[in-house]
Amino acid sequence: MTLQDWGALGELVGGVAIIVSLIYVGLQIRQGTQASRAATLQSFSAQYADLIMQITREDFRDIFWRGVGGLENLQKSEIAAFMAFLASIMRTFESFYFQKEEGLFDDRLFDAWMVQCIDLFGGKGGREYWELRKHQFSTEFVEYMDQQIANATPSPMYPDNA
Repeated sequence: MTLQDWGALGELVGGVAIIVSLIYVGLQIRQGTQASRAATLQSFSAQYADLIMQITREDFRDIFWRGVGGLENLQKSEIAAFMAFLASIMRTFESFYFQKEEGLFDDRLFDAWMVQCIDLFGGKGGREYWELRKHQFSTEFVEYMDQQIANATPSPMYPDNA
């Protein structure tokens, strides 16, 4: 074998090594992305669960129940509590929306969460909240939510006779 042959063989081996390295890096990036998506999902699931658990608090559940029926069912301080709760929920959903847009949520999970979000508007209080406070959210999220609300038939969160 000549020196030129050895050089060609070295270039071939180097090229194969680069391809193997790129495949390895690609797999590592994919694993990292999957781990990031899983961590994001877990974080948002925990955050949402914490918010929803507020409804079970004895000092808040009656306010929530009456608020779903409409703001006229609440006293001033109760309106503030109900609106603050819905603001927390909607801010969480806004964050979900942008995480989904970045590809960090599976669309199926996001769509399931959005059904719950839309169902907030099955009650008069949820619709009133959105009309009074949607200006506090990003334009993109407001446009998305307005479109979702217009195209969906929200289900009441709870039966009327509950």
